[in-house]
Amino acid sequence: MWLRDLINFSEKMALIVHHALPFPGFLIVICLSWYETVYCLAHRLFPSETRAEETINQYIREHRLHDEQRQETPRSKVAIVTGANGGIGFETARAIGLAGYTTILACRNLKRGQQAQRELQDATGLGSFVVMELDLSSFMSIERFAKQFMDEYSQLHLLVCNAGMAFSHYDTTYDGLESQFGTNYVGHYVLINHLLDMMKKSGGARITIASSISACMIRHIDYSRVTDVWRFDRLINYSTSKLALMVYSNALARQLKDTDVTVNAFHPGIVGTSLYRNVAFSMLPGIHEFRNWLWLDQKKGSVTSIYLALSPELSGKSSGYYARQQPAVMHPDACNIKVQDRLCQFTEVLIATNTHSQSVLDSINSSRIVQ
Repeated sequence: MWLRDLINFSEKMALIVHHALPFPGFLIVICLSWYETVYCLAHRLFPSETRAEETINQYIREHRLHDEQRQETPRSKVAIVTGANGGIGFETARAIGLAGYTTILACRNLKRGQQAQRELQDATGLGSFVVMELDLSSFMSIERFAKQFMDEYSQLHLLVCNAGMAFSHYDTTYDGLESQFGTNYVGHYVLINHLLDMMKKSGGARITIASSISACMIRHIDYSRVTDVWRFDRLINYSTSKLALMVYSNALARQLKDTDVTVNAFHPGIVGTSLYRNVAFSMLPGIHEFRNWLWLDQKKGSVTSIYLALSPELSGKSSGYYARQQPAVMHPDACNIKVQDRLCQFTEVLIATNTHSQSVLDSINSSRIVQ
């Protein structure tokens, strides 16, 4: 729709100006939030133009037709969705299941994961949803999850890196990393490295990574904010984790350029999920209700995630960044090979100094970014 194209163009111009001129980060946040809010408001004022359910069903049909044309066996494909017990992850898992995948709901809270499994089974009539416990803030939990998965399955065709946390007060993961950077980025980094060999052998696979437009509010990754508690800032550290995911998405795509595994990142939009529960103003009377009315609901917010996971249009396409089902402007650092290598080196050192697990170290050592 024309508004989507206009907002994409406006955001691109704002980001170009932001990186060319020394504007404070909070100004770009206000500017981009305004554009995103206009887009959300359009979903309320012009619902006929934004039928998320129809769009999702179209992607499911196209994917199944594509599989039929390739003579894929029903239920032969396996997917993992992190953070699938609610929000965007729940809707993405639902669509993936309907597209014919055995879908692993990788959830930190097993009880909530089992509840999501029951809801998905009731909503779809399918028994192909499987719950497994995964806490991305713990290397031990990631290792245990990967071992359990690889013991039970021989292939992995789709990995949706969706789970995350936002704007929390300073805390650390079980392994001593700043919690937002450690959970959102490092946890997925370790998980991907555990599963990468299996994906390479699965005959065509996709990795999708949930980044955010908030990554663009910072000019570069300031690693001292990850390691120095006195430099912690809830918003900046969240943006740092999302920029790291965007940079790593391109680094991983570069590493996998000669394989059948593609990697793409996306911005889901401003979605009314529990991700914003740590934002102070969310506790004010009426804010929660107004936010849920204005912002995208979880079904609308999941459309780009589902597009990247299922659309045949993206077969063989890698190192992209998408918003509103269209290519979006990346942070300049995401395309910088030196920045990619610096991030991966920093991550390897961070992991090595915070874990005693030999299998975690082995998975990292065997998956170094090619020069």
